[in-house]
Formats: sequence, structure tokens, C-alpha cells
Amino acid sequence: MSLFKYGNLEAEIDFTDVDFLETLDEAKKLIQEEMLQVPKTGKTTDIIRAQCQCYFNFFDRVIGEGAHEDMFQGRISLNMCLDAADALIKYENDTTESLVAKYDKYKVQPHNNNNSSQGNREQRRHNNKQQKKNKNNYYNR
Repeated sequence: MSLFKYGNLEAEIDFTDVDFLETLDEAKKLIQEEMLQVPKTGKTTDIIRAQCQCYFNFFDRVIGEGAHEDMFQGRISLNMCLDAADALIKYENDTTESLVAKYDKYKVQPHNNNNSSQGNREQRRHNNKQQKKNKNNYYNR
């Protein structure tokens, strides 16, 4: 778990927590649905306000109720909303890369001695016979 910071918000986010990931997935789905409801025509201020409200709802769902207030400090700026979304995506990617690097240290690496350690006993015998046969054929040419 690590700390995500944006504006006056500091929140601990754990991308290995299944509950959090389910909440994030649901919030992503809901923001897409809400964006479809944003008016396409009308006053620019009304359109931007509706778009920002979609992001406010998203951050409140993901981080917690009132998160958008700490993040944007009362401002209704589409540019700030997009920057915050980019910051969250970057934070997720950085955290994921770190977790993958950490996990890779614990993965079992197979030994590869001419495929002799792969497969069950019968398969290894067969592979060894094939390798010997191929060597003999090569030298008998």
C-alpha cells in the first residue's frame, strides 16, 4: 500500500486489495455511463460542469466520499480533472511495475539442461534418446 497525493488529498491506495480493485472497476464503468449523459450541446459552462461532476463522482467512489473536495479545493476545472485522472493512472502503472518486479524475485525459474529437467521421467528419457539419435545422425553423415 502506498500514498497517492493530489491537491490537498493524501490517500493510501492498495492495488493488491481485491475490494479496492472491484471498486475501481465499478467506478470506471460508472464514469463511462455518466459521460454518455453529459450534454453535447448547450452552454460550455454547463457541459464542463457536467463533465467535472463525472470525475468528482469517480474519485469519490474510488478514494472515498468527499475526496474530490480535497483534490480540487472547490474548483471546477476540466483540466484539473484530467490531470488528476492522469496522475491516478500513472500512480497505478508505477505501483503495478513495482509489484511485478517484486513478484518476479519470487517466481521459480526452471533449470534448462538440454530439456532434461522438463517433463516427467518418460518424457525426459524420450528427449534424451532423441538428442542422442540426432547427435549420432550428425556424426554419421
